Amino acid sequence: MLEILNTAAAIGTFVVITATAVAAVFQLRHMRAANQLQGLLTVLARVEDSGINAWFTETQRQLPGMLSDPEYVRSLLDFTFDRNVAWLQLGNSYDWIGSLVKNGLISESAFLDVYTFRVIQAWELLKPIVVIGRRNATAALWDSFEYLFVRAQQWRTQYPEGTYPEGVERAPLPAFEEILPNLR
Repeated sequence: MLEILNTAAAIGTFVVITATAVAAVFQLRHMRAANQLQGLLTVLARVEDSGINAWFTETQRQLPGMLSDPEYVRSLLDFTFDRNVAWLQLGNSYDWIGSLVKNGLISESAFLDVYTFRVIQAWELLKPIVVIGRRNATAALWDSFEYLFVRAQQWRTQYPEGTYPEGVERAPLPAFEEILPNLR
């Protein structure tokens, strides 16, 4: 009888430990999903922040002129340029986001579903800076931004018409000419 009680107690202990372990795994998955969601929301807020939009607009306006100035290009090559410039803030922001995506801290598909175009546009705008910076520095310059750009290009190739679900009716839209008849 004592052996049966010992066996039953051992089996009961095993069941309790197993149930606890299973519950812990589910809780860890839930916490990971919550952390990823929080990270994604933080990144989305940053990308939509007026600062990053201003940096993009300033970079579009200023960078061509900066790159046509030989003195400015020399300052880039010898790393004496002013670090308080829009293009640096823009590139660093996308590098930070790229690192989060690359390391699985935020969902790549959730981010690229919304921001593929913006990532590609920012990389193309900053490509001359990458070339100049990597000439005297290292290929690691903005490598997480580069990773994000490459993944965005692949996303655009995989979903050239976007990710609108098949079988769901689209909203009716008027023809372009009806909205803007003077722009043909």
